This record gives sequence, C-alpha cells and structure tokens, in this order.
Amino acid sequence: MEKKRIAHLPKKFKRNIFDLHAEKGEQWLDDLPDLIAEISEKWSLAVGEYFPELSYNFVAPCVCADGTNAVLKIGYNEKDSVISSEAKFLTVLDGKGAVKLLRFDKNHCALLLERLMPGENLIELAKTDDEKATANAIQVMKKIRHSPPENAEFPTLEKWVDSFRRAGKTNFDFAGVKKAKKIFDRLIDSSEPGLLHGDLHHQNILSARRDSFLAIDPKGIVGDIGFEISVFLNNPRGWLLTNPDRRKIMQRRVEQFAEAFEIEPRDLREWAYAEAVLSAWWTIEDGGSDCEKWLACAEIWEI
Repeated sequence: MEKKRIAHLPKKFKRNIFDLHAEKGEQWLDDLPDLIAEISEKWSLAVGEYFPELSYNFVAPCVCADGTNAVLKIGYNEKDSVISSEAKFLTVLDGKGAVKLLRFDKNHCALLLERLMPGENLIELAKTDDEKATANAIQVMKKIRHSPPENAEFPTLEKWVDSFRRAGKTNFDFAGVKKAKKIFDRLIDSSEPGLLHGDLHHQNILSARRDSFLAIDPKGIVGDIGFEISVFLNNPRGWLLTNPDRRKIMQRRVEQFAEAFEIEPRDLREWAYAEAVLSAWWTIEDGGSDCEKWLACAEIWEI
C-alpha cells in the first residue's frame, strides 16, 4: 500500500494511535505501508482500501492467492496486545459463533480473518425491531459462551476494573466510580467466570452466510456473562440516548437476557450501570472527550 494512501487514514484513527503510544505510535503509522506490504507478500494477499471506520487497528478487505475473500487486521505491537488475545479467543472458538481466524503473525501483530458477507451489523435492525436484534445477539452469545481454557492466559474482568483505582486521583465522577466499583466487586465475587468476547455490541455482530450472525473483534477476557450482556445493553449508545422510548427498550432487553441466561433482572441493571461508568472512565484514560454520554447511559439505569 502506497504512502500517499496511508496519509489519508482517518484522523480519529491516527489521533487514537498517537494518544496511546505518542512518538512510537507515530513511527508505527509511518512504518505501516511497509508492514502491510511485507505481510501481503508473506501471505500472498491483494489488499484493498481500508474500512472507513478505523479506531485502534488497521483493517482492510483482501483477496488471498486462491481467490478467497478475507480481512487483514494489524494492530500496534506491544506486550499483552489485544490482537494476541483476539487470536487466542478465535482459536478456542474455531468458528463457532464467531469469525474464523485464518492466520496469525504474532511478531507483526497481524490477523488474517474470514470475510463475513453480507456483513451487516445489528444497528439498523435494532432501529426497526430491537427485540429481534436482541434475540439474534442472545443466540450469538450462547454460541460463543465457553469455559476458560486451560493453559491459555486471558486478561480478567478484575484486571479491567482495576483501572478504576486511577480514577480516584482525578476529578472524574468519584461517586459514580465508587458505586460502580462496589457493584463490580459484589457481582464478580458471586460469579462463575467464563471466556467472554468482552466487547459484544451491535457493531461487532455481523450477518454471514454460514450462520445468520457471527461475532467479530473480540477482546478475549475471563469474567461473568453479566458483563458480556451489559455491553450490549448500553449500545448503540447514540441511538439509545436520543430515543424517547429508551427506558422501555432497555427494560425489554433486560427481560430477554434475564430469561435467556437465568439472571436476575436487578443484577443485569447493575452490570449495565457499572459497565457504562467503566466505559466513561476508559474514555478519559484514552484521551477522549465524550465520557458524559456514557455517564448519561449509566443514569438511565437508575441504580
């Protein structure tokens, strides 16, 4: 891929990389065309124009030497990379409920993934039939539900929640953090940990040909299924916050998930509140400026 094409990468993507990795991130962006070229040659790929909604990883459609359509995903190479965790997660599932991992290059933090077609996410369906969209998410969630594999190190939900410790040293909504941390501590202590996707919202569930819907972009963590559900409950954030029926929609979602996974509705509401506050804090940590929207999501749950 030519340098001039990389120069037009989304500003948000470049800003995210720089905010997280500073000068090293800027160097990684400069080296990205050569990295793509090297991987393309190694795996015999014809790489197309990158997907427009890049956030923290380079992702582009590609065609393999045998004509197979695939997706190339490259992340910033660092210790405990999310890309490595994604590769382990997808290896465990082996295509059950999730996109297939075709190849993985740990040294270059690169994945070659199955291309899901038609590849439409659940956002538009939610806007017209949220109950059906939620039912599809439940089916995907049940398929990818898995016991923590032996001898495979995944980050834990406890580790993610530990980031709250840094919030106490800032002006961030301390009362909300204290409440959310208390909820997490109680629910985590009483949970049965499993292997979770970790970020299973509407945009990460796509329509496919070999199954109706499949999950993409897993983070791969060990924790309670309640946290997995809470991510979906709080999304798509922008649409929920502007929808006059948002409380009715969210209550119906809680009822669907509570029945499907035999979880107390009150616990799901608390999971959702705590997850929204955690997401708000992560926004601050990552240099973002819209944490208020996540806090607004938290308030909807009235915990």
